[in-house]
This record gives sequence, structure tokens and C-alpha cells, in this order.
Amino acid sequence: MHEGEKRENSRLRKYIDVIVEEPQSAMLMRGAIADISTGGMRIIVDQYLPVRGRYVVTMKRNPFLKVRCEVRWVKNFTNETYQVGMLIVDANEEDMKRLNSYLELESKRLMSS
Repeated sequence: MHEGEKRENSRLRKYIDVIVEEPQSAMLMRGAIADISTGGMRIIVDQYLPVRGRYVVTMKRNPFLKVRCEVRWVKNFTNETYQVGMLIVDANEEDMKRLNSYLELESKRLMSS
């Protein structure tokens, strides 16, 4: 997030296994979403992803989305892993509806527990 930017979307802390694909090289890596919103996600991966790099992120469980993302920031997480802030730059309308529904249901579930 850039200085002065305000986050508009509330984030849900939820671990979701993902596959991250670099389209030009077809390189695949495993990762996990640490939190997610309708605008983006924070993922944990074991490889450095350069800022402004574009990747396809496929969620391996609910909400089972496949979205194109751009890396906005990268931070060391542990010696061998990185936290990566990703902005969703391309997703079809059906996937965005599914993401919105998923976030609403999970937020309600967390509030009632």
C-alpha cells in the first residue's frame, strides 16, 4: 500500500492453500493465503516474488478461485519464506461474486462464534 492510500476492503484472516503460477515461464510454486479481501490477499510463499510481477493464483479449496494478481509488496517472513501483498488485477465476474459471498459467510460465521 502506498503512503496516503486507505484500504477499502476489510480483510479476513483465513489460511487457504494456493498454487502461484508465473505465466511467462509456467513456473509453479505452492503457498498459502494468510488473509484475503475482495481487492487482494497476503500470501506466504517460499520464493521471492518481485514487486509488480504478475501471477495467476489458484485457490485449492473454498472459494476455489483462479485470479490474476500483481505483487504490491514483499517482506521476509522467516528465513525461507516471504509474505507477499497481492492486488487482484483480473478476475471474472462469477469469481468475484463467489469471493464476495465467501467473505460474507466467513465473516458472519466468525462473528457468531
